[in-house]
Amino acid sequence: MKYIIFLLLFTFAYAQPLPLTPQEKQIIQAHPLTCISTGLWAPFNLLEDDKLVGIGFDYWDLIRERLGIEDGCKTANNWTQVLDAIKNTTADMTIAAQATPERLKYAVFSKSYAKYPMVITTKNNVGFIHDIELIRNKVIVMPKKYATTAILLKHYPHLNIKFTDSIDHALSLVEKGEAFATIDILPVIAYKINKNNFETLKISGSIPEYFSVGIMLRKDYAMLVPLINKAIDSITKEEKNAINKRWIMIHRQQKIPRKYFYALLASALFVFTFFSVWLLLLKKEIIQKNRTEKKLKKLVNIDSLTGIFNRHMLDATLDNEIALVQRHGNPLCVIFFDIDDFKNINDRYGHKVGDFILKELSKLIAKTIRKSDVFGRWGGDEFLLILLETKEGDALIFAEHLDKVIQEHHFKWDISISCSFGVTCYKNGDTRESMMSRVDKYFYSTKRNGNNTLKG
Repeated sequence: MKYIIFLLLFTFAYAQPLPLTPQEKQIIQAHPLTCISTGLWAPFNLLEDDKLVGIGFDYWDLIRERLGIEDGCKTANNWTQVLDAIKNTTADMTIAAQATPERLKYAVFSKSYAKYPMVITTKNNVGFIHDIELIRNKVIVMPKKYATTAILLKHYPHLNIKFTDSIDHALSLVEKGEAFATIDILPVIAYKINKNNFETLKISGSIPEYFSVGIMLRKDYAMLVPLINKAIDSITKEEKNAINKRWIMIHRQQKIPRKYFYALLASALFVFTFFSVWLLLLKKEIIQKNRTEKKLKKLVNIDSLTGIFNRHMLDATLDNEIALVQRHGNPLCVIFFDIDDFKNINDRYGHKVGDFILKELSKLIAKTIRKSDVFGRWGGDEFLLILLETKEGDALIFAEHLDKVIQEHHFKWDISISCSFGVTCYKNGDTRESMMSRVDKYFYSTKRNGNNTLKG
């Protein structure tokens, strides 16, 4: 009874109609809205007792009451039906959607009434994922035609994404171990995990992108957007908090009898103090461990003289990129090169000068290449450059550019150097060994033809 009274008072206080001009009222009357939605995207839209409810409908109720729009929304079997209905103008709007390039061809959108982070869901035994690139080779399942999927494909096209029919199916595949992760917005994941008792799943991280939710209307109803935006602007912080509390805060805490309160408080303070000290000591230990791991990683993967990747890291990277090429078919090339007559520099100026030339050349190349390229020292005065998403013609042009940059650079002691280059690209069935054998063959062909040449 108290809850009903609260809702009545809340509605009376906040859902009052907005003052509209006669022209604005005429626009609303001339455009009666046929709403369509699914009950498949809890907690934004779901079916309870054969009625559509959720975060989206709570916001829509506030908007339509302020504008004097009648209630009512028909239920679609899936999201594709919703989009088709708006595209074909058999329905006029839906209450919770985000704009995508494809949808903007036939629809318009209000400003967002809510914005939520997108989170990564995995099994409980997976650690914290601070960067989505850590799971680029894992299977990620995403629902087809969802805006969250479009966001992921736009910003992370290289991810190994498999498609499914719904977020519920995606979560079940992760639970069964048939996929590593799925990604959706925080309220949806939190609601689904709790409601469907996915006890083996958890939120393991997030991505930098956010999901903004607004009202989607057929394109020829664009004149309603400013009015809907006006209603959205009138929604108060208290109203938003009430909606989030209703749908995102799944568990409620029961009242504690007063006689137990102080005993529980004292116990809580003791536990808090104990764990604070323990966490402080643990944090120091983790920091020291991370420093040690970074040093070890650097020793394993970084060339100690030049500070760029070493042979071990280049081998591992090339193996990994070849595997991705075999899966996705993206182009991949390598450039192998060395310093012409480097022995003469060591003999004439000494090994310290030779080491300086190697370091300065490494810095020069590192400044010239793209961020996506992988550059390292193969050994001695030999270097390898791995070019991702690069076709053979572009790789040859880039090798010529590197040659020019090196020849025009003024090294210390007025030493001028040139390099010889070999270039090759991935061919069907290639392994790291076959690619390196082929580029090595091209490279030594340039040596036989005279230094400062290029072969691909």
